[in-house]
This record gives sequence, C-alpha cells and structure tokens, in this order.
Amino acid sequence: MAFSKGKRIEDETSKRIVDLAVNIGCREGADALTVTRLCRELNCDRRVIYNRFRDIDEINFVVAQRCNEELMAKAKADLNPQASFYENFMTLIRAAFTYIYEKNSYFQYYTALYKVTDAGVQNKILQELAVLIDEGKAVGDVRSDTDSYEAAQNVWIIMTGIGGILAANVNYKYQDGLDTLLYGIEAIASYMRT
Repeated sequence: MAFSKGKRIEDETSKRIVDLAVNIGCREGADALTVTRLCRELNCDRRVIYNRFRDIDEINFVVAQRCNEELMAKAKADLNPQASFYENFMTLIRAAFTYIYEKNSYFQYYTALYKVTDAGVQNKILQELAVLIDEGKAVGDVRSDTDSYEAAQNVWIIMTGIGGILAANVNYKYQDGLDTLLYGIEAIASYMRT
C-alpha cells in the first residue's frame, strides 16, 4: 500500500505493518496500537509507516476490515444453501454475534468501527448484510421497497450495541444478549417479509 506517484501499491512492508497492527489491536486494543509501537517492533523509521498510511486511524480501519472479513467468513460458513432467506439471515446474525462474543472486547471494538462518508456509514459487516438483503429482494423473499442499507444498518446497530454491552458488563450474560438481539432482528425481519 505504499504511495507511488500518488497511487497506492501493495508491498511486503505494508503487509507486515498490517499483520502486526492486527496482532496488536486484536490482542491488546486500539490504545496499544500506535505508530511508535509499530516502528519499534518493525525496527523502522516513522516514514516507513507514513509512506504507506495517512495516520493511525487509517491503520485502525485496515485492522477493522481484516476483523470484519474474518467474522463474516466464519458466519457465512454456517449458511445452508437449501435454507430459506430468513433462516440463513438469522443464522448469519447468530453466528456473527457468537463469534464476536467468543473473541474478546478488542475484536468486538474493531467489528463496530466505522467511517461516515457521503454515502453513509461504512463498515464491512453492514455492507455484507445489505448485499444479503438485496439477494433476498432479488428472489422475492424481501419486500422490494425495503431499503437494504437502512435495514442492514439497523441490524448492525443492534448487533454492535448489544455486543458492546456484553463486552463491557460481566453481569450481562451471553444468552440474555443473544435473546435481546434476536428479538430486535425478528422485528426488522418482520418488516422486510413479503
């Protein structure tokens, strides 16, 4: 991801930076992930980092993208091609929530990380959910007037909100969080049904 004549390119150093950033961020949290720490562990100058990334925020978003890709791959592995859209939709949500819970609060932080752009909130999970809802619309399982992005955003907000409560409060049990999540998701699903 180094810059060359204004264009980003991939290189081995960029990959090493990202791998280390994912390791630090998911093991110790975003506060531990600093340019100084990356430079110390990679034994490099700050320019090496800044030639490839604008700032630590960009690095954190790369870590978030990697965490979300891992999460969605794990959740999608539980889908059944023979199941209905809604069975797979609920399976995906349940699997994603469970995987976040099984990881740690640092991983959970990265799954909730987002950017706000002119197109709205940007997050890999949110985008994947919107695509899934669009697929449901294409086969007639979801009402055609459903705003896929809005529905996905509501699911994502509920999922990350309850996940955050679960990560921050040892007295809030996983099953209580899952039950609350599924109740909210059922409400959204009932709106989307044809």
